[in-house]
Amino acid sequence: MRNYRCLSNEISFLALLQVMRQLVSILYLLSTLAAYGQVSADGLWDKQTFPKQPMGKKSDAGIDYDVVYHHLKLRIDPRTQDMSGSVVTQFKPFTDISRVSFDLSDTLVVDSVKHQTETLTWTHQDNILRIEKSVGLFMANEVDSLEIFYHGNPTRHTSRAYTRETGRAQSSTPIVWTLSQPYGARDWWPCKQGLYDKIDSLDMTITVPVGYKAAGQGLLQSTKTVEDTMVAFQWKHRYPVSTYLIATAVTDYVEFTDTVYFSNGNKLPILNYVFPESKPFMEQPVKATIPIMQLFDSLVGEYPFINEKYGHAEFLRGGGMEHQTMSSMGSWSFGLIAHELAHQWFGNQVTCASWTDLWLNEGFATYFTLVAREALQDRETWEYVQRASQDRAMRENGLAVYVEDTLDIPRLFSSHLTYNKGAQLLRMLHWQMGDSLFFKALRNYLEDPSLNHGFARTDDLKFHLESTSRKDFTEFFEDWFYGTGHPHYDIKWEQQGQNVRLQITQTTNGTTDFFEMPFELRFRNDEESKLFIVNPTSNVYSTTIQVGFAVDSIDFDPNLWVLATHQIVQTDSMDRDVVIFPNPANNQLTVYSKDETITKLEVFDRLGRMVLEQDVESGSALYQNLMLTGVTHGYYILRVTNEEGTRPFPFIKI
Repeated sequence: MRNYRCLSNEISFLALLQVMRQLVSILYLLSTLAAYGQVSADGLWDKQTFPKQPMGKKSDAGIDYDVVYHHLKLRIDPRTQDMSGSVVTQFKPFTDISRVSFDLSDTLVVDSVKHQTETLTWTHQDNILRIEKSVGLFMANEVDSLEIFYHGNPTRHTSRAYTRETGRAQSSTPIVWTLSQPYGARDWWPCKQGLYDKIDSLDMTITVPVGYKAAGQGLLQSTKTVEDTMVAFQWKHRYPVSTYLIATAVTDYVEFTDTVYFSNGNKLPILNYVFPESKPFMEQPVKATIPIMQLFDSLVGEYPFINEKYGHAEFLRGGGMEHQTMSSMGSWSFGLIAHELAHQWFGNQVTCASWTDLWLNEGFATYFTLVAREALQDRETWEYVQRASQDRAMRENGLAVYVEDTLDIPRLFSSHLTYNKGAQLLRMLHWQMGDSLFFKALRNYLEDPSLNHGFARTDDLKFHLESTSRKDFTEFFEDWFYGTGHPHYDIKWEQQGQNVRLQITQTTNGTTDFFEMPFELRFRNDEESKLFIVNPTSNVYSTTIQVGFAVDSIDFDPNLWVLATHQIVQTDSMDRDVVIFPNPANNQLTVYSKDETITKLEVFDRLGRMVLEQDVESGSALYQNLMLTGVTHGYYILRVTNEEGTRPFPFIKI
């Protein structure tokens, strides 16, 4: 945010208030970080701590085949940094091909590649493993398989997708855990990393030292002692899964299992792998998973992996990660449990088809955490967290929820935009549609045969919202998803008998000139209260509400549905005949004149020099547009001349 010298006492006071507000926000954030490390206000992992990742050449790995099956056979000893193993891949080529490619970090060493009884040749550079078939072809539409043997030290990679740590409290036992989102899977196993092909079926055999346990996806099939000092954990997962959602974690876990029962008679085990020193403190908090899962089941449908399990594996990173059927957990707050569980539907059952649409994962999980709080906790707790979410969503006004640079990791995982503004978009859609249609639309979205256990874009969600509600949300997504900023409402009101007259001025602080968004106003006195919906259709809007009693005060958006700031002022007469917006302005400033009497517009800089002048034809339109494309950033005075004289209006050019 740029800082400018104020031109008036009024502007100075507003600037001081803004600085004080920012200082309070910073102090709150620091206190949160001190308590939770890299954890946000609602217990979510703050992925913004990761730098922009150099990806090198764009990967073409896997574009010519479909992954049918993976079997990860890994040997992991947390006492060392190295790991080794092999990955069996069954695949089906789209056409006859002689070469198969995989994403694999150059920091790992390929030992050999087997195709049936044949050893194949390969090249490994630019983080891509290209395997050549010297005789014959991999035939189109026929399932074939390869096994890649490799080893190395994946902890060396800056992505931290494979991490070894010894910093557990009250224990010197080391831990290894993986977290591949968004681009880290290739840093610990050969795979097809893009968001365009889910693995149909998965097995994981993780061999670890005796006394250790290895977490995994799906159901544990067996534990088998090998070589006397090692034990193999075999996990079986039979649902489609995105590459980045495959994970393991290895340490001296202890386990306990809860069971969730559903209204249709189904039940599901909740398997928890926790540190021995944590177990006495975790058993009770983790039981919150049961009512949260029952709630989500009732709202959006059956748990997507109902034939297997859900679970948690404790690890040492702040927040959590929604690994399919077994989330990795850095803490055990209600909010974090709800967030990672919601991902099993939104992110795992249906996954964003591009990181530009990451809000389809994170915005949904953040919103359903709010839904769980509202349904299962007290009103005061929910309202506090909802206000905090709205506040975070309005801190970044220069960027959209839509992500343009998907290699910019801090932007990709922006708590302000991807998580909280994404969540508030869903809340506003929820309000406009109502409970029944909103959750029906989400069920339709999740159960769409082309999306279920597959990938989706924002337009897919929009289609189901519109087809279910019979509403057109094109303008909504243009304003709130692709546009930037949020609205501010200046509301002036006066009592006129049993009615209240309103004048509502909307200004914005981003690229969206006008947000088409209804909102609630609650009119009240000591004895009576009524709620009305107001739907402004322009930046300056007047209406009269038939309230039916004398009003003492008006509350803006009392149920916290709308992402906006506001100021409400009672007045004896609405004599403001000229309004300018938006302020701050970008390339255009609009001047509204109630009685069409403006004759001249002049812009002066802080030194009193005129930088822009525009004559206005008498009797012209109510709205005059003043183009600012040649005006530099800073504070200015707009001088408006009409029949009443000349009046100054301070504004900021951004």
